[in-house]
Amino acid sequence: MIHLKYGTPDSELQNYAIQVMEILQENGSPDPHALACVLYVLRVGFADQMTEPTQREFLVFLGRKLESSNYTAPRRVATLRILSYLLRSLGEVPSEFKDVLDNTVVAALSHSSAHVRVEAALTLRALAEVDPTCVGGLVSYGITTLHALRETLSFDKGKSLDLELDSLHGQATVLATLVAISPKLLLGYPARLPKSVLELSKKMLNGFSRNPVAATIQREAGWLLLASLLASMPKEELEDQVFDVLLLWAGPFTGNPESYLRHIQDWASELRVLSVAIEALTAFIRSFVSPTIATTNGGILLNPVLAYLGGALSLISSLSTKQLPNVKSALSLFTTRTLMAYQSLSNPMVYKSEHEQMLQLCSTPFSDPSGWEESSCLKFLLDKRDASLGPWIPGRDSFEDELRAFDGGVDGFLPCVWDDEISNFPQPESVSKMLVNQMLLCYGSIFACQDDTAKVKLLNNLDQCLKAGKKYSWFMFLVSNACVALLSGLKELLTLRGAQSLPTDILSMVQSIFKGILLESEISTAQRRAACEGLGLLARAGNDIFTARMARSLLGELTTPVDLSYTASVAFSLGCIHRTAGGMALSSLVTPTVSSLSHLSKSSNSNLQLWSLHALLLTIEAAGLSYVSQVQGTLFLAMEILLLEENGYVDLRQEIGHLINAIVAVLGPELAPGSTFFSRCKSVIAEISSSNETATLLESVRFAQQLVLFAPQAVPVHSHVRSLIPTLYSRQPSHRYLAVSTLRHLIERDPAAMINENIEENLFSMLDGETDSEIATMVRTTIMRLLYTSCPLRPSRWLSVLRNMVLATSVTRNTSEHLTSSGHDALDSTSENDVQYGEDEDNMISGPKQDQVNWSAPIMSQFPRRNKHLRYRTRLFAAECVSHVPVAVGIEPAHFDLLLARSAMAKGISLSNDWLVLKLQELVSLSYQISTGQFEGMQPIGVQLLCLIMYKFGMTVDPEFPGHILLEQFQAQLVSAVRTAISTASGPLLLEAGLELATKVMTSSIIGGDRVALNRLFLLISRPLSDIEGLFYPSFADWVVCKIKVRLLTAHAAVKCYTYQFLRAKENVPDEHQHLAPLLANSSTLLGKYWVGALKDYISISFGLHSRLNHKPFLDGIQSLLVSSKVQKYLDEVWTLILQATALDAAPVEFGTDDEDVHAHTFIAGFSMVKLERSEFQFLWGLSVLVLFHARKSMVNSSVKMKLDHSKEKKFGDIIFHGLHNPRPCDQVLPVLLSLTTEVFFSKDFLSVDICQELLQVLTYVDCSSAPILSLFTQIVRLCPANFFEVEAFVFATLELYSHCLAMILQREGSSLEWSSKTLLPALSFVTEAMGSRMKNKHLWKLMIVLLSTSYQSFQQVSTDLCMSNIVSFLQNIMPFMKKCFRERVEPSDVHSDLKDALGALICLVAYFCTECGNRISMLANKISDSYRLFAKILFFCLGEGIALGKLVHEICYVAENGTNNYGHMWGSFRHCIHIIQGSLCSTNIQVQMLGIHVLKTCAQKELTEVLQTKTNSFMMLLGELLGDVVSVMQTTLKNCSTKESVNIIDECLKLLFLFHTLAQSQKYQQDATILLLDALLMVFYLSSDNGSQELAELNTISKKLFSHFIQIPSAAIQIKDIMLSAPPTKRQQLQDMIRASVSHGQIMVPMNMSAQSEQNFQDSSSEPGSIARVSDADAVEEQDENEVSDDDWDDDWDTFQSLPATAAKDDADSAIVVSLVTEQGSIACPHQEQISQENTNQYIGDMDDAASATEDRTSLDKEFGEPSASQSTCPEPQVTKDFLETSYEDCEVPTVDCAEPSTHVLMKEKTGSELQQDHDIDNQFGCEDRKSDDLDLPKGHDPESKDNKGVFGGTQRSEGDALDENPSDVLVDEFKRGSDTVSVGDNKSLISSNDCGEELAPSSHVVNTMSGNVTSTSKANEHPDNANTKHL
Repeated sequence: MIHLKYGTPDSELQNYAIQVMEILQENGSPDPHALACVLYVLRVGFADQMTEPTQREFLVFLGRKLESSNYTAPRRVATLRILSYLLRSLGEVPSEFKDVLDNTVVAALSHSSAHVRVEAALTLRALAEVDPTCVGGLVSYGITTLHALRETLSFDKGKSLDLELDSLHGQATVLATLVAISPKLLLGYPARLPKSVLELSKKMLNGFSRNPVAATIQREAGWLLLASLLASMPKEELEDQVFDVLLLWAGPFTGNPESYLRHIQDWASELRVLSVAIEALTAFIRSFVSPTIATTNGGILLNPVLAYLGGALSLISSLSTKQLPNVKSALSLFTTRTLMAYQSLSNPMVYKSEHEQMLQLCSTPFSDPSGWEESSCLKFLLDKRDASLGPWIPGRDSFEDELRAFDGGVDGFLPCVWDDEISNFPQPESVSKMLVNQMLLCYGSIFACQDDTAKVKLLNNLDQCLKAGKKYSWFMFLVSNACVALLSGLKELLTLRGAQSLPTDILSMVQSIFKGILLESEISTAQRRAACEGLGLLARAGNDIFTARMARSLLGELTTPVDLSYTASVAFSLGCIHRTAGGMALSSLVTPTVSSLSHLSKSSNSNLQLWSLHALLLTIEAAGLSYVSQVQGTLFLAMEILLLEENGYVDLRQEIGHLINAIVAVLGPELAPGSTFFSRCKSVIAEISSSNETATLLESVRFAQQLVLFAPQAVPVHSHVRSLIPTLYSRQPSHRYLAVSTLRHLIERDPAAMINENIEENLFSMLDGETDSEIATMVRTTIMRLLYTSCPLRPSRWLSVLRNMVLATSVTRNTSEHLTSSGHDALDSTSENDVQYGEDEDNMISGPKQDQVNWSAPIMSQFPRRNKHLRYRTRLFAAECVSHVPVAVGIEPAHFDLLLARSAMAKGISLSNDWLVLKLQELVSLSYQISTGQFEGMQPIGVQLLCLIMYKFGMTVDPEFPGHILLEQFQAQLVSAVRTAISTASGPLLLEAGLELATKVMTSSIIGGDRVALNRLFLLISRPLSDIEGLFYPSFADWVVCKIKVRLLTAHAAVKCYTYQFLRAKENVPDEHQHLAPLLANSSTLLGKYWVGALKDYISISFGLHSRLNHKPFLDGIQSLLVSSKVQKYLDEVWTLILQATALDAAPVEFGTDDEDVHAHTFIAGFSMVKLERSEFQFLWGLSVLVLFHARKSMVNSSVKMKLDHSKEKKFGDIIFHGLHNPRPCDQVLPVLLSLTTEVFFSKDFLSVDICQELLQVLTYVDCSSAPILSLFTQIVRLCPANFFEVEAFVFATLELYSHCLAMILQREGSSLEWSSKTLLPALSFVTEAMGSRMKNKHLWKLMIVLLSTSYQSFQQVSTDLCMSNIVSFLQNIMPFMKKCFRERVEPSDVHSDLKDALGALICLVAYFCTECGNRISMLANKISDSYRLFAKILFFCLGEGIALGKLVHEICYVAENGTNNYGHMWGSFRHCIHIIQGSLCSTNIQVQMLGIHVLKTCAQKELTEVLQTKTNSFMMLLGELLGDVVSVMQTTLKNCSTKESVNIIDECLKLLFLFHTLAQSQKYQQDATILLLDALLMVFYLSSDNGSQELAELNTISKKLFSHFIQIPSAAIQIKDIMLSAPPTKRQQLQDMIRASVSHGQIMVPMNMSAQSEQNFQDSSSEPGSIARVSDADAVEEQDENEVSDDDWDDDWDTFQSLPATAAKDDADSAIVVSLVTEQGSIACPHQEQISQENTNQYIGDMDDAASATEDRTSLDKEFGEPSASQSTCPEPQVTKDFLETSYEDCEVPTVDCAEPSTHVLMKEKTGSELQQDHDIDNQFGCEDRKSDDLDLPKGHDPESKDNKGVFGGTQRSEGDALDENPSDVLVDEFKRGSDTVSVGDNKSLISSNDCGEELAPSSHVVNTMSGNVTSTSKANEHPDNANTKHL
């Protein structure tokens, strides 16, 4: 009032405070009531009215007052108590107060008054809560002082003894206080604290002292420390010593009590010690026994505890009978503590054996009621919802309520220093009152456990006692005690029995007792309420029948009232019965009950009205919907009562408000705006609020809350807010609590509407002035909820508000502009709580007109309290809110992307257009100011906020500067914040946050290019390394130090791993990271030691070995379970990162070369990093292998608690494992193994064959990604010593892992996020070659068998197109190596072993895929689909490989036949290769036939270049076996020649025969080849001459054209002449006809004469090995046939033939006969350089032709065969040609995980300049978009409808080309594009014999037989390859 009423400045209030404390004089006994009043005034009247600066001054002022020597003990108690309150209110310790602390508070610990010592300890507790850094010093000082005092107290020192005893007790008390508060501190407590305190306690309890007084004080202090330790510390800290602790109570509480009593001299002192001992036992029970009472261990601990409690009961009994003087108070204290110990046992049945003895003790208030006080238990036993009935009516807050309920007692309990909730007023009750309370509570508990007979007996005794005591003065005390006993007994009974009901006789007895109490006219309100509630509890204890009968009985009593008080009690009892039983059970009685209570509510007696209305309220709340029909009557009743003028009773109005709020809850949605019910409810609330009483205004606020909860549609949100905002500044805490809770409900119910209300500043203003901790917590919660609700739409507003709160020194409010007309402050005006719910439409009741607030002004400024500085705690909370803003805005991308935000603003997507990224500069600035501000407590919040900003905006690009991120502009602030945080003066929270921020800055591109800044930051985090082992925080938990160590090691590990990501690239390494490598190397020795130590500690914790370590761990304190559990959470997140950093560029300690070139070649960074001892290497190796085992689900061991899952939400080690998007657990350690298997470790014998073999076996079964396993596998195979491959177990392990990897990669489905088969297949090919080159032959053939069998099985398991594509691509890569091995590594011993199996398996696999592709092509209806193109490519490749393998087998057999070994059995493989080609030629699918013919033609072209380089004639042998099939294809096709495809087939066959004729010129069967060709041409010519179809006409033209080319070859002309001379007349005539037809067609040019010189040139060129031969029929010298026919007629014809005129000049060029050179690189037999494109599948299989095999010096066979055929030249869209087989290996490097070094390099044969130029030309010609692919894959994105200048398969079409130069795709696509032609399948015969064509048209049978007869073959020409032997697969 002095401050508010008279305007006294708050700085002068401290002077009045001293005057208030003068009341506390020590002229008599201490007065607890006076002390309580002074404390209330000091807190409410002074401390709460002061601003924060004034509170600081007041704190120091009171502290200095304690220095006065004449300051009395009560004043000291009051001062110390208010000091505690001020410290918690300020939230920090002013430096001025620290200066006076030692001479004031610490000195008070030695005061002679125990009360002063306890209050001093509590003040130091508040100091520790605010400033935890002082805990360590206080604890150390306390323990040291207690040890010293124990030593000195053993000697009698006279007058100084009392001072030392007081000091001992004071130090023990403060130590117990610090022990109690330590676990609740943010940074915990040192691990040594509980152990050292426990040891000290044991010494005090078991120590010996010659001074009995000192011994007693020591024991009391020892029990005090033990009690605090047991009550506060986690039981895990003491679990290992629990039985030792349990033995401490054995001395005083076991054995014969009489013998113990004989040795006691001072019973009062001894009982005080025993009381503390029992208090410690109670703490033990609550911590160790009660939670485990049902378990085995609980039973073990329970028995000795019960024995000790039984001993205490025996001591009480013995002392009670002795009637010793001066021990009554001490004995009462001891008895109270003992009963409280029993009460702490959760189940009274566990001490059933003591029930009788305890009943005898606890029933004394009834057996001898005159000697006992009245119990005070009704204050907490009665239902607080009925408090409005009295006697303890709630005041302004709980503080005032506690003062009202204060009884006080000079000998009352002093505050318990380890209790969480300490009474606001010391000594609230006397010992005697506490004793009777405990007795009655125990009596009730034991009563509930008795059987029915015992219950009846106890009830009879109680009833008789009540009846007999009516005439005595203590009768009212007895009634209260009886009510307490019965209420507690009934509640315990309901807890124990649950739904079981009591017998009716017992219920009737209890009912009779309660009704007897109610009939007493002089009973108090509390006793009346207790009896009524007791009747209500009976409704639950009995069954429904008993309940209904009792309710009806009470209703009957209401009709004939005898006494108004009794009637009121009966009415309230009815309400209690309804509340307890529920509305459903008594639904039939709701109407009569409401009717009766409504009638009573109209009584003129205010007390009866109040109790009846409250009973009606209870009925309404219980009835629910059953009450809806009675609402109208109740509303009329309320208005009727209010209209009576004489009823101005505040409590009555409050009760009516309760009724209205209950009605709102019942009606709910029916309270629509404008409804009658709503209008009447609103009018009633407005009327009762008009009195401006606290209670009625509370109901008006509650009415708003009820509307929000149950009828949100009734009133707009804005109206609610207008009515609630003034209440936030009410002086009544209950009003403020209701208002803020209602606002929170509004935020939850209608967040969109609340966003626009802008109440943030109002809530902060309320929080700043709030003195009630519970309300302050509610306000913080509401603000945080509002933040997360509105921040996504209004981040800029929140930043503005929070910035003002954090940085502003004061909140300015203009009070003068907002005073009401009456001149009072707005808070005193009635408008503060005026209910604004809109107009009263019914005009039933209107409240008084009041001054309205100008709502156009900001709400916050309308309700000022005072000018003041913003409190530190408010600013701290505002800083916390700022740290939530980046998360509170949600996950909308536009908040974190500047481009998206600007786009959204331009498009107007969001109404607010308020994006956080637009306020990034303001957010960073505010965070920086917080992190570097003057408040140390706020600095860690700012640094952590900067870390969060980096996490949220770390990847946000800067649109103004492409290639840069947005945060780069804030580099200066971030680096400065790091420098400020990482300092020797920084606290642990700030240091940890600084290290985290440094890690994020250094592992981002923020400082990209700034070498100086990067080096500076690295030096900052390196500076603490030298002191890391000595790092120690005495006031904090050991895990704090461990966390700092782990954070520091994590920072270095992250920087190293991040730097190595650049160093691995080798190119374009940033300069700053390049120069960081030497710094990393310099610190690696020390870091390696710490990293390994941290990993060892983590493993110890994971395996549960930390408590049994026999060495000093790196992380101190992990032996403690609490510390280890904390540390494990940190290490779980970062141990894999530390492990990787340790292994990166690690080297053996023996590796000591200083050669820079060696380092540059050996290490990624060019420097060796961590030097590993052999034991350390074995540890890292074992840990990595352990993780691989542990990652398997079947191997998970619950006892090994290692966290392997990778989480994106890491808070501690937010480092991404680069290289894998979603790494599996074991993928995190594979890079480690990759680093540990480098060459340096192999060279120093760190890796043995056994551990490598074990690793390979583990990798075979582990659940890891393919790529990292393959990289590791490749490195081991490549670097391991050669003798490893001499160990069969190692070789078999490699084969097993190889098979696993191959199957995993081949069977890969779809596109993987990790690695694609395209990337892995070349790497797999490389490791295959590496293994094969290092293995012995016997293992090499096994490798090939494994390769082939795995490929076959993979396709059998996953028969998809992709799997087939993967297998063929892999075979394409590895086939050259396999053929090379077959050629070069065959040994005599291999012939009969695995060589045959390997080669046979390879041929069978090729045959299988040929058959599979042929079948799938045949089943495809869409011939231009992606699948068809894939199968065609695969078939083309496999057919070519079949030919190549056939040649290979023939070569092997040829070499063998010329040697001494017999390879004859391998001819079966040769025959199998022939069957492969025959299968395609004999297919019923014309496309498959076309592919087979084209493959043969391509191989024949290639053979032209090799004809002079080979001696085996392998291809001619194979082709000779297939000539019959070729001719058969021609015959079959000619019979059904109805499509363009048939024309193309025959055209290709003729060209193949031309090539065969060319190849045969160097053989002895030249003449036969010529005859075969002529017969084929003749057959086509004649069969196509008799039909008028377009296709046959085209074939006729082709035959004539080809013959014209053929006849112009000089050597061919000679051969033709010889053939014609020797031919039968009929055939000669046919030849002549064909010649004439060719002449008439204008195709023949006179061939030039064959000269002897040309013949010699051919022979010379043929004799030169290695020369490039241009072979043609014109250049080959043919021997004249000795049997030449000299027929004159033929000579005349021949002369006529030779004299024919020449053709046009353009045909002269065609006479130049040059045969194409086909190099091995372009051959189908050497696909190592001819891989099938996997990505470019838009290019067709037909592109696998001449363009692939042509080199720069090649001349096309087009020149030989002239213009294209009619079928090709007339094609409307000429076909695509693409170099399909000319692709080669690229430099493939398998990506590695994080710090894995590149290990796989697939070598390629570089193309010549001409080849690259050719590729470039082809790309330009055909529009190829991508020619980099090496593998075969399914096409993607094909658009068959494309009509631009593209072919159907994507290539640009050419306009002309020769038929021979066409690819099979050209022919097939040409066929498909015509669309109108139907594919001719012909007949279903697999092979048509040449004899079917007729003798005169068929080629000479002896010619074909001659061709095939030159090959040793027993094959059947008709055998289909489907029957091929696949046993090798």
